[in-house]
Amino acid sequence: MEERARQLLLLAAVSGAGAAFGALSATAVFNFISRSKRREGYVRNLLESNGGTGGSAGSGARMVDRSNLLSDEVVAEQLTRNIQFFGVESQKKVTESFVVVIGLGGVGSHAASMLLRSGVGRLLLVDFDQVSLSSLNRHAVATRDDVGTPKASCLKKHFSLIYPECQIEARVQLYDPSAEEEILSGQPDFVLDCIDNIDTKVSLLAACVRRGLRVLSAMGAGARADPTRIRVADLSESINDPLSRSVRHRLKKDHGIEGGIPVVFSLEKPKAKLLPFQGTKEEETPSDYQIVPGFRVRIIPVLGTIPAIFGQVMASYVVTQLAKFDFQTEPVVNLDVDHYRVLHHRLLEHEELIYGSAEQVLVDVQEVMYIVKELWRGRSARDQNMKDTGRKMWRSVNELMLVRWDKSKPADVSNLILLKFSEADAHESSTLDQIKAEEPEFYAMVSRVLKRAETEFAL
Repeated sequence: MEERARQLLLLAAVSGAGAAFGALSATAVFNFISRSKRREGYVRNLLESNGGTGGSAGSGARMVDRSNLLSDEVVAEQLTRNIQFFGVESQKKVTESFVVVIGLGGVGSHAASMLLRSGVGRLLLVDFDQVSLSSLNRHAVATRDDVGTPKASCLKKHFSLIYPECQIEARVQLYDPSAEEEILSGQPDFVLDCIDNIDTKVSLLAACVRRGLRVLSAMGAGARADPTRIRVADLSESINDPLSRSVRHRLKKDHGIEGGIPVVFSLEKPKAKLLPFQGTKEEETPSDYQIVPGFRVRIIPVLGTIPAIFGQVMASYVVTQLAKFDFQTEPVVNLDVDHYRVLHHRLLEHEELIYGSAEQVLVDVQEVMYIVKELWRGRSARDQNMKDTGRKMWRSVNELMLVRWDKSKPADVSNLILLKFSEADAHESSTLDQIKAEEPEFYAMVSRVLKRAETEFAL
């Protein structure tokens, strides 16, 4: 009777809003409720017939074929939205993957949580630290009952209730060079660096580069508030971030590494600084409070939402990489609209000089912005190594111009490349056949980029 009453109340609410929602028959409402109840019953029966939720490790967890997790009814149902998004074969790549997450605080816990919920089949979770009461403002799953327990163990406990089929190893351990072989062996498909200590972060990133492991690194998430400024880019492109600057310097100085590492960072300048150390006794120093030598004890003010978003961004990037789902990250190009106007005007002048008219220029300033920023990332087509950022990029724009790739076609979004002045002169005196014969890799790269523009503009 109570269920029937709820249905009638729902029907009354829908009827009362009829003017806003249009005609919705009682039959349609009851059919919707009926389908929902059947679906709920199906899922409940599916879980019960397959051993329930699976519980935590060691509590009689369900037996599944780990070589093909998607063949399991419960797993397939749980991951149905991902399967619909990626397709079965791509989602299978995710469920067969092995990911290492090092650092399980505000960033790392959220990254690991979404990797788990996305169906990653094996996770290694590494952190030496414990859950604190003050970390509950940003931790993905920890509760007050978890305060004082190791972060790695805390995540494993909660994760086993969410996706017990995932093979999870939790290590209460500090990453340092002596732990490299133990933690990075086993050929992980991806490593997530969520460490906030410079020494261990640099050591980890250098080890991943040396071993040829794919790694994604989180830069500073503390003291920020603007979620719209979070980006994924090469380490060499990360700006306005003191941690990025220090990591770049150390990697270049100690290991000869200048880039090639994707990072999540914020374009926003930090809104606050480290809080001053306050001991309980006059003679105490910060080192008296260090859990591990070399680790900071002063506190960075943190708005809990920002490290959470960092972690979500990391998980999304890694899952799409594992699934081989292609997308273009937002380029970090520090230009304002005046720079794009200059490039557009320069194109018009060049067309008049070479072709006697600018009538074949079929782009405006907004489309020039797309070409320069999205296609060529603010750099010459012959210099796509992303080495200039900030003020250096502004200076380099003064040496750039747009020219036609194929001189027999109009200057539209799918036929313009960005080159330095000297490169543009050389390009105008050559043919596409010559470029294809003498520089096949460059020809293929440019063709691929321009094909993207053709697809995105439906040309």
